[in-house]
Amino acid sequence: MRRTPLQLITALFCILLNGVQTLAVAGDKLIIRVDGENFPATYRRDHQWQGMDIEFINTLLLHAGFEYDIVELPFPRSLLQIEQGMIHVIPNLVKNQARSEYMNWLGPNRITCIGLVVQQKDLKLEFESTDDLIRIALDQQKRIGYLTGASYSHYLDERLKHDALLRKVLYFLPDNAQHRQMLQLGRLLGFFHDVFEIQKRLQDPAFSRDYEGLALHTYQIEESCTGAYLGISKKVDPLVYEKLLKAFDEMKRDGSFAEIHRKWVGHDPDF
Repeated sequence: MRRTPLQLITALFCILLNGVQTLAVAGDKLIIRVDGENFPATYRRDHQWQGMDIEFINTLLLHAGFEYDIVELPFPRSLLQIEQGMIHVIPNLVKNQARSEYMNWLGPNRITCIGLVVQQKDLKLEFESTDDLIRIALDQQKRIGYLTGASYSHYLDERLKHDALLRKVLYFLPDNAQHRQMLQLGRLLGFFHDVFEIQKRLQDPAFSRDYEGLALHTYQIEESCTGAYLGISKKVDPLVYEKLLKAFDEMKRDGSFAEIHRKWVGHDPDF
């Protein structure tokens, strides 16, 4: 039977996807998506990958007996590719129902809360809830930066589905660096970001200069304090996932997980 060009392309694409999935088993090599500017979770310094999640992944995969390659992709595209099995692992994710359709989970390796980065002059603004934030954004005729594809809490996910006013005041971009630049220019009221990460960046001389004039507001998204996990593609062979889970248990028993947590968070894990 003769195949049309479209059929040939489709067949080739399926072969490529199956090859990626098989690689995780036969080659013992995983593809990890990271963000090169996601200090302190994953970042590059002196041309080397560093960060809490990099150390965690290094130790985890050493225990599990896997090698890995790192790729850097825009966040929305990485979610599509992990669903397809073209990449295998994404660190620093919040679990939700939609992602659980195509990802398994490992962790947490720390606790995350989502706050709001604002200009220093706006630290005096008084708001404690999403409703307050919407009201102030409308009053000032400015929007709030929201990372495309992000899930900050179940509460906010549900509001986004049904609250047109909330969607109206949000400004969606695939890169928070763009949100930061827009905020410094006064074009946004603020942007959502992990509290732990922002606190570390404001304290680090190499990163704090990028946040000149900015600060972390006391507001946090309702129900946003939760675990940060490794998302693992369900296209990966179940035996690989099982090995990773066992490796994480070994890290807990031998103290290597607690050591990484102490180094980056400042105390032993309490979860």
